[in-house]
Amino acid sequence: MFTLFSRLLPVAFLALSLLPEPSCATPVFLENVSESGGWYDCNKKAKWDWGSKPGSIDPSIQVPVRPPEYSSLPVDSQLCWAAAASNVLQWWQDTRSDLKPTTPNGKSATCDAMPEVSQLAIYQTISKNWSNAGGSVEQAYNWWFNGGMLSTTAYPTGSTTSAPGGYWQELGLTVPPSITGGAVDNPLFTGYGFHSGNTKNEVYQMLMESINNNWGTTLTIGEDGRGHAITMWGYDMDVDGSLIVYLTDSDDYKLGMFRQKVIINNYKDEYEFLHCDIYLTSLEGEENVYGYTYDEAQLTGTMLGEMQSFTAPLGDLRVPEPSVGILSLCGVFLFLPLSLIHISEPTRP
Repeated sequence: MFTLFSRLLPVAFLALSLLPEPSCATPVFLENVSESGGWYDCNKKAKWDWGSKPGSIDPSIQVPVRPPEYSSLPVDSQLCWAAAASNVLQWWQDTRSDLKPTTPNGKSATCDAMPEVSQLAIYQTISKNWSNAGGSVEQAYNWWFNGGMLSTTAYPTGSTTSAPGGYWQELGLTVPPSITGGAVDNPLFTGYGFHSGNTKNEVYQMLMESINNNWGTTLTIGEDGRGHAITMWGYDMDVDGSLIVYLTDSDDYKLGMFRQKVIINNYKDEYEFLHCDIYLTSLEGEENVYGYTYDEAQLTGTMLGEMQSFTAPLGDLRVPEPSVGILSLCGVFLFLPLSLIHISEPTRP
């Protein structure tokens, strides 16, 4: 059972919820994260266009030749869950002064040659040791900390590994065996599947509280709210009281954090059954990131189905601004004027 409601929201957000017409708030981010850095956007090699949008026919666009390092990396077309988990794990390791020299950390060995995909050492360790198939961030977290695989009934995955993992075993953040076949309470992560009974306030509170608690947060999205894993770094509120979330995505053909508005559609169907449809859509004037069309909501975007929170305690290191993200590590800086339980893999067009 997800226990976010057992924790109190900060007073500021209690006050905000009482305002009849919420105004724009200062963005709230995870520890060490700001719009200019501290976040990570690890991208698949399979999801980079090397200089042009997929399908571009403009002959004037110069597409860089793929470097030799490209061929040395494993196929990773199904590893969105590994990329999202790697973002969170690297952010977490940035806070740990007890990081061992042998633990993969920071930019990958190919990052300088392939800054377009900005891959992390953590991600390449996972992608080289797990098969290219859908999986879950929970499996990645457990393997990185404790080694081995969790029950595939409780934490479904098509991706498998026989590699040991276990880079943080000394912390003892183990995941108990599942007796019933379902997810179990543990000190490493927790998750929540949004459902038809949720209200707008409940959805907003869960998303905000995961960030407020400094829990590394990933989301499961897709045409029907399943199939793809992304990373959430913070949130904001617009003048209409809608929640804005700050995200990175391994499949968006870009390096950088972007914003999406969270739209909630609560309704009853013809049989009087409750529904709670949760959409992510781009803000007016900003580029569309997700391309599904939902006539019932009159918007283009994607649906949100689940949230996973990485709950391992942070270490003692705090990064002064500007924080060091993978973009600066790779010699690339992008100014941003604005930034599971189930098998995850991209379904976005």
